[in-house]
Amino acid sequence: MKKTLILLFVAASLLSACGEKKTEETTSIDANATATGDAYQLAADSKLNWTGSKLGGEHFGTLTLSSGELFAENGALTGGNFTIDMNSIVVEDLTDPGKNADLTDHLKSDDFFSVEKNPTASFQIKGIAALDSADANGNTHTVSGTLTIKGIANDIQFPALVSIADNQVNTKAEFKIDRTLWDIRFKSGKFFPELGDKVISDEIGIRFDLTATK
Repeated sequence: MKKTLILLFVAASLLSACGEKKTEETTSIDANATATGDAYQLAADSKLNWTGSKLGGEHFGTLTLSSGELFAENGALTGGNFTIDMNSIVVEDLTDPGKNADLTDHLKSDDFFSVEKNPTASFQIKGIAALDSADANGNTHTVSGTLTIKGIANDIQFPALVSIADNQVNTKAEFKIDRTLWDIRFKSGKFFPELGDKVISDEIGIRFDLTATK
């Protein structure tokens, strides 16, 4: 009986320790952060830059944000969201009109973003954590949130520069996402290893410099 009680005590202690560890791991980013404070509206012509690459080259262009707002309180960013117009996708690196139109149409097709079925994508901020000091690229915060593409929602996290002054909020960021997490598998080496040097990188580069005003 005494041995049984000892074993139960040890098991309870281990479970308690595991629970404490989980709590510590989730405190760096506040997943329950709420958007409090003043609302700042993104400019109507706000855009994201995208880059896709393959062996021997890359394509790049822009996407327009159809709406969006950021929230700030006491000089700190507290939340935000924006909607991406997927029909606005522009290819900037191809100057030949025919090739440009072909690639643009292909990106809108079911091989990539299925734009007819999913005309918008979105991002919702879930948490913001200020860095102790700016990193080597000048980023001041870590932003986490939910990115929804093709109706598929995935949580992402990336470094960003955030500044608030003169009734404006400015956010800059540059990061990459794995397109296959949103079921964009066309010529992915992860799913089609037999393609060899004809694979397209799973990583899509995202860059933005957004300004929002009261």
